[in-house]
Formats: sequence, C-alpha cells, structure tokens
Amino acid sequence: MTDTCPRCCRRNVPPRAERTDAGQIRSAYRCPACGHAWITSRQRAAYPAA
Repeated sequence: MTDTCPRCCRRNVPPRAERTDAGQIRSAYRCPACGHAWITSRQRAAYPAA
C-alpha cells in the first residue's frame, strides 16, 4: 500500500517496512523527494484486500 508524503505531497510513496496483525496494518514510510519519515496505522477492516 502506498501513501502520500504529508510534507511535500509526493504521491505513491512505498512503505519501507510493514507489520500486520489481526486488527491493524502499520507502515513506515520515508519520502524519496524530501526525506520526511512517518508511520501510519490502518484498521484491517477498512482494507480487506490488504
């Protein structure tokens, strides 16, 4: 699953690391354009195909 950088708005940034458990998907990102790093935590129920 890709994301958009919250600092420079670059789209389709791939995760550097991802961890999945029964209820959540946690992804760590670093933007290749500006270097900003962030983490997302998404509920698995909202992304059934992931």
